[in-house]
Formats: sequence, C-alpha cells, structure tokens
Amino acid sequence: MCGWEETLTIQDIQQALADAGVEIYRAEAQELRIAERVRLHIMDSGVRVVLNGELVVQFTARSQRSDAPSAQSAELFRRVRQEIGEQASRRGYEELGAEIVEVKDPVDEARVLDVWHEVTYRKPLAAVDDAVAEVRWALDLEKYVQP
Repeated sequence: MCGWEETLTIQDIQQALADAGVEIYRAEAQELRIAERVRLHIMDSGVRVVLNGELVVQFTARSQRSDAPSAQSAELFRRVRQEIGEQASRRGYEELGAEIVEVKDPVDEARVLDVWHEVTYRKPLAAVDDAVAEVRWALDLEKYVQP
C-alpha cells in the first residue's frame, strides 16, 4: 500500500478537483463523474475519477453509427482506438472495455435513435494532484470520433 490508500477519501478528491476549478456532475461513494459545460448547461463529460482500492481516472470515447451508416462495428471501434486510444496509450492509459450502446428515443423505447461504439480507457494514479492533471487532459480531449 502507498499509505494514502488507507486515508484518502472520495471527498478529498472532490475537494481537490473543486479547488482546481473542476466541476462535478455526480458524486457517488467511490466515483466522481466530471461535468462538462456546454454553453450554460452542465453535462456528463464521460470522465470519471474512481477510488476503489486504487485511484483511477477513466474516460469514454465513441464513434456513432449515424456518422457512418454502412460501417461495421469493428471499423467504428477501430476509429476510436486509432484516434483516441493512441493518444491515451502514450499518456499511460489502457483500454478498460468496449461496448455498443443503443441510444433510444426517450418517448418510444422501441425506437433506436443511434448506436454508439464506446471504448473506455483507464489510468491508475499515485496522487490526487495527478488525478487533477489527468482530468484536465481528458476534458480537453475530443472524445467523439467523426469520419
């Protein structure tokens, strides 16, 4: 153990992020979801700080079927891995997982509006200051891959 593992709390991380000017979208027992401002609206950025035995920053990047209707899923995942994954890898991130997410019409659950091909990346960290730096980097990263 690094020492901080026994004493660091999610509230400590939340305070450090707030002190650095980072907005939180949602706080849970072991996870902070980082906010992103789009004009006046606060939205979920897809960036997370997780404290579950280790301190981790993770983010999700995606491509959308609507941008390339004839592309196969493998191609849409490849685009994300090539454009985002390579940058993330150079910074020490590893792929956590990939999934296909159907975006459904909120009024009609049977209607699929789009299909996202998401890849999530994670990076374990040694210190809260590292988490602040990585959150800032992930927020600045374009996580939506277009053809």
